[in-house]
Amino acid sequence: MEKRNANVLMHLAGPIVGAEIREVVRELAAIAGVERVRTGAKLPKLVLVDYDPAVVGAQSLVAHARRRWTGAQLVGM
Repeated sequence: MEKRNANVLMHLAGPIVGAEIREVVRELAAIAGVERVRTGAKLPKLVLVDYDPAVVGAQSLVAHARRRWTGAQLVGM
């Protein structure tokens, strides 16, 4: 059976610096069901998270990012 991943695109709004972005990326990557976390090459405040929807939901990922950075917003799925 083929495994189907989903993805969610988040924007980390506000005055966030590189070290904070890397920390949020590490925290998201450590969540069960998250396959990969990438930031935009030109827009590092855009974070794309590939995840297994059978294990974790998009809203849970956004909520986790908001706990670390309140300016995190869901951009797309």
